[in-house]
Amino acid sequence: MTTHFAPAPVEFDQPADSRFWPGFSVGVCAATVVAGVIATGALLADRIPTTSVFEMNGTLTVISGSADSTVSAFECVGDHGFDDIAPGTTISVSDGAGAVLGVGPLTRSVREGNFCTFFFAVPDVRRGASDYAVRITHRGSVSFDETDAKSGVHLTLGN
Repeated sequence: MTTHFAPAPVEFDQPADSRFWPGFSVGVCAATVVAGVIATGALLADRIPTTSVFEMNGTLTVISGSADSTVSAFECVGDHGFDDIAPGTTISVSDGAGAVLGVGPLTRSVREGNFCTFFFAVPDVRRGASDYAVRITHRGSVSFDETDAKSGVHLTLGN
């Protein structure tokens, strides 16, 4: 009579690299997610304003109403009815409801023949107003939309 014995269990040694593939797969997935988040952030960064304010820059040209200036950075000043246009004159920017959004000075002037062009900068003007009314002294205001206000405004006095 022959006796049959069940074969002895065979134990296989796990190869040392058997844990590599699951870890590698998790790493690849994590790297893909991180790359996607970075790419999305980079695309959105260009569309989101970095600040809620901007600096409004511009010029004011006085035609046939200026005199030479002795003040540094100012070649000319207003004259003949434009005496209020000089160093120290401020420009105010308001929204459609009349709330002041910013105030800034005339920064310099240059003579161009019979013209005197003044430069100004109004810092920290709040974004998002429906319109931007620029006022120089008592002379009334001129309104601009935000695109024009951000790209620079140009005003003229005189004839």
